Amino acid sequence: MNAKAVISEENDIPTPRETADLFGHEEAEQVLINAEASGRLPHAWLITGPKGIGKATLAYRFARYLFTRDSDGETASAAGGLFADDDIPTTEGSLYVSPDRSLFHRVAASGHGDLMTVELKVNDKGKLSTQIRVDDVRSAIDFAHMTSSEGGYKVIIVDGAELMNTSSENAFLKVLEEPPAGLVIIMVSHNPGRLLSTTRSRCRTLTLKPLSTETVCDLMGRYMPDVSADDAHELARLSEGSIGRAMSLASGDGLDIYRDVVKIIGSLPNINGSAVQALATKLSKSGADDAYYSGLELFRWWLSRIVLASSRGAEGDESLSDAEREIATRAAATAALPVWLGRLDQAESLIRSADTLNLDRKQVILSLFLSLA
Repeated sequence: MNAKAVISEENDIPTPRETADLFGHEEAEQVLINAEASGRLPHAWLITGPKGIGKATLAYRFARYLFTRDSDGETASAAGGLFADDDIPTTEGSLYVSPDRSLFHRVAASGHGDLMTVELKVNDKGKLSTQIRVDDVRSAIDFAHMTSSEGGYKVIIVDGAELMNTSSENAFLKVLEEPPAGLVIIMVSHNPGRLLSTTRSRCRTLTLKPLSTETVCDLMGRYMPDVSADDAHELARLSEGSIGRAMSLASGDGLDIYRDVVKIIGSLPNINGSAVQALATKLSKSGADDAYYSGLELFRWWLSRIVLASSRGAEGDESLSDAEREIATRAAATAALPVWLGRLDQAESLIRSADTLNLDRKQVILSLFLSLA
């Protein structure tokens, strides 16, 4: 199979476990390589940073790299084991493992015997759960105490660690506090503050930075080549260095929705009721999931810009154009900073509970925008 076919077929966006390449995080990779080479590899890592910048992709790259090493820090023998490759598929100074190798395919297919992933699961109703539950964690605990199937490292990746509920996080602490030899735990979180302090204290934290505009644009061209260069640059600006967010916005007609949001925000302190109704209707249509979530993301983005403008002025906000700075400044002047902070808190709370409580999407959009008046 061609290497590119593993990464992208018909321009489908690959999942982190299927992604071979990672851009913009070379320093973080070197930290992980040096730690493993030192012979004193921390047993637990907490990879943090904004959503959609490559944290989970880095976790899987590190896992694949560890599987090319034995648990004593030596290069694994190419001759040993049922799934041995002809040579070690790594690049010096990088966590890269070639997609042509069986190791890569087994990780991508969730078929590697020494890898366990803890993440949100689809429930009995066919919907994605909103929490990582204790049963999911118990499976990982059992896995942690099993003998390595291939004689090297064993890896547990917790993708979305902040989504563990109290019971599951307390159960997982037992493994963090007393890890079996050869086990490496990689926790991924864009909101580590929601984790227990005892959980965070058991991990070495590795914080990733947002991607550059150039990197986001390059990745947009790679994964979504139909998006024009101008639109890719605008999406990179709105995504604030998150390729995941940029691709989500592109999939959900984000730029068209953004223009609608700007028109509504630009009318403050008045609210154009018909414009809000039209936008809420568009975002709540059946099958418009991508558009709905793009709308929520863009509302949050603009509200945070207004809060910043209220706090320190919009002049230094490089994420805004000159015209947008004027809009943010006018909007910020319609209420005091504590009012805008309260509106932001209320909006975040409503957005978080919308899916959990299965709230009517049209009413959610209406409530968000009408709260600005």
